[in-house]
Amino acid sequence: MARHRQRDVRARRIGLILFAGCAAVAIPMLAILFLIANKPSSPWFGQYDPDAHPAYNFSLTDHNGNAVRLQDFRGQAVLLCFGFTRCPNICPTTLGNLAAVYRKLPPAAQERTKVVFVSVDERDSPESLKEYVPFFNERFLGLTGPPADIATTARAYGAFFRKAPAAGSDKDDYLIDHSTYTHLIDPEGNLRVLYRFEQLPETDKIAEDVQRVLGMPVAEKQP
Repeated sequence: MARHRQRDVRARRIGLILFAGCAAVAIPMLAILFLIANKPSSPWFGQYDPDAHPAYNFSLTDHNGNAVRLQDFRGQAVLLCFGFTRCPNICPTTLGNLAAVYRKLPPAAQERTKVVFVSVDERDSPESLKEYVPFFNERFLGLTGPPADIATTARAYGAFFRKAPAAGSDKDDYLIDHSTYTHLIDPEGNLRVLYRFEQLPETDKIAEDVQRVLGMPVAEKQP
């Protein structure tokens, strides 16, 4: 009888130890799952940076021949991208999508939004940019400048570009490999949202981000 009692006591102790061990693992896991399930989803469509990181205050030339600095757009939201006018697909697609974003903004937001296209091609002049960029929207602005200034600006925004080999004997007949991100800069001149190229067709969502960064209300979607 005494041996049976000892076995029962040992069995209960082992059961309690196993139960405590399982609880020690399960309770934190349940807590983590609860937090994940109840974590509010971000209202931002792009990659949002909650910290205020000032965007590089470039000094370049616009397609009208005027000197332009980023600080000239203070009080406005800026959608900034890099490319070149001879780009066969990425750049026209990017600017076409940004034009659609712009059209979807309410008039008050359009007045406070600037789309800026920085050329990474030394062949692009203010004149060629003036023929190219306003085609997508007359309020869009194309920028160029000395190669060293363009390189510094691109590097400050994490943009990459390089010349591809010339297609034939003409050394000026080449394309440029370049990164395809678009930056959304807030009215205080801070980098706030980054968009990948494949996100740009979601023009409604990007338009909502622009309104948020401007501090404007975003209309609730009907279910």
